[in-house]
Amino acid sequence: QSAGTFTVTFTSPVALSSTVFKLTVESGAHTEVYGVGLPGPGGGTVFYYSEAGFNCGPTHSATGSPTGGLCNYLEVAPSGWNTGSDPTRYWANASDYNYRVTGVTVQNSGWNTSAGVGLGYKDSVAIVTNGRGIDSTTAAGLARAYLGGSMNDWYLGSPVELNLLCQWARGVASSVTTSCTGGTLNSVTFGASAAGLLGVDYWSSTQDTVNHYAVTTHFNTGSTTRIKNTLNYVRPIRAF
Repeated sequence: QSAGTFTVTFTSPVALSSTVFKLTVESGAHTEVYGVGLPGPGGGTVFYYSEAGFNCGPTHSATGSPTGGLCNYLEVAPSGWNTGSDPTRYWANASDYNYRVTGVTVQNSGWNTSAGVGLGYKDSVAIVTNGRGIDSTTAAGLARAYLGGSMNDWYLGSPVELNLLCQWARGVASSVTTSCTGGTLNSVTFGASAAGLLGVDYWSSTQDTVNHYAVTTHFNTGSTTRIKNTLNYVRPIRAF
């Protein structure tokens, strides 16, 4: 069953042999409600779970989740979220091609630190605030404009979030300290067979140390950087 409140009443006999079910009852701290590879509340697919939780939301804070605490999950928009294959966009507006955008993280290799999990929302907000807003002409604007599941907190993932997405899609264990390698794209291992992700560069929300570059994740070869005024692919994610 999906998440909810249930009452289990045991009588004698407990069950007939034809209707025996296994029940797992858990209590105490947070328990996993949404499984990796299963639908998330935004209509996407859950691709990452952290029992400890992580900072998230537009301020990348410990109170950033939709319920006012840490986030525990990342979900990715479904294949066809943009009524077709994943679209391409420039990273920024023309006025920002050669400059750093104020408030956006600058890092050369973003997949090797857990601090980057949940950071994409904050950076995506900064990108669209600096530009024309949520008008879908840039990568971050397009991601922020997506309203899957009637949620308005979709965003362009940070490099580490895209690396985790790549690992899920390729069916390899999730790790923020390891670049995405191995496996097979859209693997059945963790439920990514219908994800429709491409073996191409996807834009992250993070700038490179060189002003006119931003970080991408290639879903065949791992993290890299591209000039901001080149067309690369977009797939929104969200944290909750």
